[in-house]
Amino acid sequence: MSQNEISRHCAQQTIRKFNEFHTVATKPGGGRHSKLTNRQKRAIKLQQVCDDTLSLTDLVRYVQTSLNITVSHRTVSRILHEFAMISYIAPRKSRINYGHRCARLRWCYQHLTWTEKNWSNVIFTDESNLEILNRRNRIYIRRFQNDLQRFERSQQRVHRGGGVGMPSYLTCHGLGPLVFNDELLNSDKYIDILDKHLLTVFEKFLLHSSHEILLQQDNARPHVSIKTRKYFEKKHLHPIPWSVNRVDLNLIEKIWSILDDKLLKFNINDTEQLKNAMQMV
Repeated sequence: MSQNEISRHCAQQTIRKFNEFHTVATKPGGGRHSKLTNRQKRAIKLQQVCDDTLSLTDLVRYVQTSLNITVSHRTVSRILHEFAMISYIAPRKSRINYGHRCARLRWCYQHLTWTEKNWSNVIFTDESNLEILNRRNRIYIRRFQNDLQRFERSQQRVHRGGGVGMPSYLTCHGLGPLVFNDELLNSDKYIDILDKHLLTVFEKFLLHSSHEILLQQDNARPHVSIKTRKYFEKKHLHPIPWSVNRVDLNLIEKIWSILDDKLLKFNINDTEQLKNAMQMV
């Protein structure tokens, strides 16, 4: 018993309890009873189900006003955990209406029968603007509870604090090169970027595929101008029909998110450091 750090009194009490009750389990009903009944707990759960954006403060206020019971935030949180309700950060998604949903479903059904060979002929293109201070992803921090300055720690954001534009493309042959664009993107600049950096991907497609080359773009103004459409016809590029608010279906958007996560490891103070960090990752 000394090796297991069990006292003699504890062993005697356990033996006496087993001889008297034929069990060593704790009797039910021990401890202070819950302040809330099961019905009241279900009422709290129902409030959270009806509005999943309610905070613990809102639920505590509901219990105090509607049920006339004073409870703590921790009690409400424990009750929600009993119903397997946990809190998490809602992901950011594009705001879409009924017409957008129908267009997305129609596009998905039209391409449902596409094989891997069909998708291997597609060039996914996109432009992203990575800024010095404004991060695309959320930053999580952890501080001591007794730290009086924990609320002063915030993710600073500025309006036009400097950044680098980066157009690129993604194909079955890999990711395109890093291209930095510090100017306003118009039709002439867009065509110039395609002329300089799509030659290598054209050569790879001609070597591995005899089908037409398909181009995915997000229908921005420089992408759908008359000059750009004439350039597509000259280069025998066939844009895929693509409606608005369909960013999450573009594969290259995942690349921007991964790149932004890796940039958090660098101390970036100006655009040159941002470019160097992007080349390193």
